[in-house]
This record gives sequence, structure tokens and C-alpha cells, in this order.
Amino acid sequence: MKLHPYKKRQLWLLGLLLFCLLLAWIWHSSWQRQVAEQELRARQQLLVYRAALESEVARFENIPRALQSHPVLTQALASPGNADIIIRANRLLEQLADDTGVEALYLMDAQGTALAASNWRQPHSFIGQNYRFRPYFHDALRGSFGEFYGVGATTHVPGYFFGLQLEHEPGTRGVLAAKITLLELERSWQPGRDLVLVVDPDQVIALASRTELKFKTLTPLSQEARQRLDRTRQYAPMPLTPLELGNRNGQPVWQNKPYRVSELYLPRRQWRLQLWWPSRPLMVTATLVTAVAGFSIVALTLLLLYWHQRRRYIRSQLKAKNELERKVMARTAALAASNRQLERQVEERFQAEGRLRSMQHELIQINRLAALGQMAASVAHEVNQPLTALKNQSANTLMLAQRGMYPQVEESLGTMGRLVDRIARLTSQLKLFAATRRKTRGRCRLDEALDNVLSWLSPRLEEQRIRLEKTQVEALTLPMELHALEQVLANLLCNSLDALIGRDAATITIAAGDNRLCLWDNGPGIAPELLDKVTEPFFSTKEAGQGLGLGLAIVRDLVEASDGRLEIASLPSGGACFTLNWSQDE
Repeated sequence: MKLHPYKKRQLWLLGLLLFCLLLAWIWHSSWQRQVAEQELRARQQLLVYRAALESEVARFENIPRALQSHPVLTQALASPGNADIIIRANRLLEQLADDTGVEALYLMDAQGTALAASNWRQPHSFIGQNYRFRPYFHDALRGSFGEFYGVGATTHVPGYFFGLQLEHEPGTRGVLAAKITLLELERSWQPGRDLVLVVDPDQVIALASRTELKFKTLTPLSQEARQRLDRTRQYAPMPLTPLELGNRNGQPVWQNKPYRVSELYLPRRQWRLQLWWPSRPLMVTATLVTAVAGFSIVALTLLLLYWHQRRRYIRSQLKAKNELERKVMARTAALAASNRQLERQVEERFQAEGRLRSMQHELIQINRLAALGQMAASVAHEVNQPLTALKNQSANTLMLAQRGMYPQVEESLGTMGRLVDRIARLTSQLKLFAATRRKTRGRCRLDEALDNVLSWLSPRLEEQRIRLEKTQVEALTLPMELHALEQVLANLLCNSLDALIGRDAATITIAAGDNRLCLWDNGPGIAPELLDKVTEPFFSTKEAGQGLGLGLAIVRDLVEASDGRLEIASLPSGGACFTLNWSQDE
């Protein structure tokens, strides 16, 4: 059924409208989810900031209470004209301020004049200054605990003030005040990209993570509020100008960046702790999510359209094919016979394929048995060397014990123990050929591995009168595990020993450098056409019964498993050279 072109356009417009509505819903959902997550994170951050602020204030508020009855302070209050007493009070307050970390401690008489202070040695000393205009002074004289935040009238350094009444005797009263700074707390807010603000009831930003926000107002101050602040000189000499804020969808905009505000009430000073977090990254993320979703929807729609067209095409092709077959079968009977013959051939092919699959299964089983035999031969080949050395060492131990040479017996027993340990480690290498090789990358000393190998090969060296030359092997480390390096050295030395049988002036040389080890001998060497084959499993140039041809294959696998490379060459003067290279460019 074909649709009218006008109806087609209507359907396309309707689909486009639904697509746009779906994208709008995706963007709005992503935005709402991000806003909810961000508000939850901001709430948790505000709780942490509030706990830190309250903890910082509570840490010092008991200092005036602890000094309320101190005799030196009450004496200074009773005798303000006694210079000795005042100096003692100054030193006491100075020592206490240094011990507690308080910005300043000072004692005032009933008229608000500072009699003694911890900063009495400094240029901006509080002594002689009158602070009667401060609210914490009046609260303390009325018998309550005074608290106040503002800019210092003398030092112009903002701080938090505590005030507590002191009374020596009826009629002699005064106030002990403490000032702390919250600058370190504000500095701890600065690394984040969010804005942290503490706003007082007059909309003045008392604390902020950005210095340019501090002592600005969120709204213009009323005349009454400005007069009250001027009387208490709470923020003098700060101008308290309004913060230049914009507005976008009911949210503040500062320095061309839109923010959303999360808030927490602080009942102690009727402050509000605010966290301004930027909303632009949320919009960008929501836009990216919407773009990815839109692209995915378009791709899926195109894929469905392609699948629909492809399905229609296949249906038409099948229909045409069926029609053609019907006509051909109706016109000629010979084709039916040919088809029957073809069916018989197909059946025979299926039978042949069945036989082929059966043969493949048998071949897989044979390969498995061959791999198992290869692993068993490798283990037998590697275990036989330490077993032979263990046999020789046990005979030597028995002979040493009969001669009473017990220190040598102890050393021989230690060697036998290491041989047993080596056999135990060799049994763990069953998966060397049966499975993926494990990494042998590590770090070990070459001289330690060489000493362990020579402890069981030295009888053969002495028997064949072979001279072993070592160059720069002391205190040198190579990037291979100890037991793997021992296997490599043992196999290479055994191959050289076998090659040097019956030769005069036989010599084996071992030289090492930075991530490099070379071993060569003056034997017959290796024919050039066999250099690429000697590392293949079960390939051997020795006579039958003299080896299984697994030694160099194991050496190559162990070196490559440690991210190294084995190079084999025949020397022009005769002999074979084996080079183990772990250089960075390999």
C-alpha cells in the first residue's frame, strides 16, 4: 500500500517532532539527575564545613572560662596602677596565647579599656585601647558569655571574639577576652572550584574561599543595618559594597559563570553557610548525554530502515527464485533427475564431512597426547640433572662423613637441600609447554645463580679438565627469576660440556654486562643451516639416547618469558656463542 506524498511528509514531520521531544526529555532528565546528585554532594560538603567551623570555634571558647579565677588576672583587675602586677598579667597572657594558638588574650576594666594583653610587646598592642563599643563586652558585663565576629579595631585583622566577666570583689569587675582567626580555615576552602561563603544576618559575606568575595554584601545594606554596623565597628574600615551579581533563571551569575546555591543554617551566630557550585558543567554534560542519545537513536533508526529494506529485497529475491524454480521444474523433467543426482552427491559430501570431522577429533586427541608426552619429557630432562648431581653429592657426603670432615658434610648437605628445592621448583614448570607460559621476569644476582649451578656441575668440569672463565659476573643482577636463570645456565653449560667432550684446552667463557649475558665455548660449534632449528623441541644433534632436544627450547622459552631474547651464533674460530639480551629496544 503506497501512501500519498502529503501523508508521507506528515509522518516524517510527526517523527521529527517526537524525536525532538524525546531529546528534550533526555536533556531534562539528565539535568535533573545531575542537579540532585550535586545537591546531595553539596549538602555533605556543607556538613563537613560546618563541623570544621564549629570545631574551630569550640576549640578556643573555654579558654576564658579556664582563666576566669586566675589570681594574677584578678589582681591586675584590682590594682590597674601596679606596674609589676600588670607586667605579670601581660606575661601570663602572652605565654597562654603562645601555648594555645589564640591570636590574642586581653583583660579590660569595667569601662572597656584594655589593662593587659598578650601582644603587649607588639606595635599594635591592645593595651590602652577601649573596646566598650563591642557587643561581646556588654554581653560579658551582663553575666553572659559574649561572642562576636568582626574586623579588629586595632590590627584590622578579622577574627572571632569571646568575652567573659571577671570579678575580684563586689564593685571590681572586668572582662577577659580572647580573639582567634579563621584564616587557616578559609585557606582550606580555596583549592576547590566551588565557592564557600559564610553570610551573616545582614547579608554580609563574613568568610569566603575567595578573598575578592570577603566583606561584600549579597544585597545592598539598609540604612538601619549600616548604622548598627558602624556603631559596633564590626567590619570597619571595609566599605561593604554589594557584590556584582547577575541573574539567570533565578540563579546568581558571578564573573559570567552561573552558579547554584546550597545552604546550611548555623544557629550559633545566625549565619548561613553557602556552597556555590557552577551549573555550566552540568549543562555541558546533559548536552553531551543528549547528543550521544540522539546519535544512537538516529543510528538505530537508520539500522532498522536498512534492515527493513534488506528484508524486502531478500523477500523479492526469494519470490523471484521460487517462481523461476517452479517454471524450470514444470518445463523439464530432466532437471528433476539432475536434482536427485545432486542430492545424492550432497548426501555423500555430508558423509565425507562426517568422516573428516571424526578424523579431526582423532588428530586432536593425538596432538593432546603428543603435548602431554612433550611436557613429561621436558620435566624428566630437567629433573634428571639435579638428580644426578644429588646422587654424586650424596656419595661425596658419605665419603666426607666417613673421613670425619663434618664442616664439609654440612656444606654438602646444604647443597643437597638446594638441589631438592630445585627439583621441587622444576615440577611446577609442567605448564611450560602445555599452557600459556607464565612470566619469569624478576631480578636476581648472576653470581648466586652461577654458584648454585656450578655446585652440581663442578665434578664434570674437573673430570673433563675444562677451564671456566668468568668476566664481570660479581654483584651483577639480571631481569630474570633465580630458578629460571639457574635452568638457563644449567642447560647452556651442559650443552657446552657435551660439545667439549674429548677436546684439549677446552674453555667455557661467561661474560655479562648491563641486561646482557654471553656464554661461548671453543667446541665444534653449530652448522649454519641448523642455527634456526636447534631451539625447536625434540631437535637434537646428539647421538640417540644422549638427549631429547628440549634443553635449548626450554632456554628460549624462559628467556622470552622474561621479555628477553636468545641469540645463537657460531664463532669464526670455532665454538658456539649464546647471547641473552634484555635491552630496552628488544
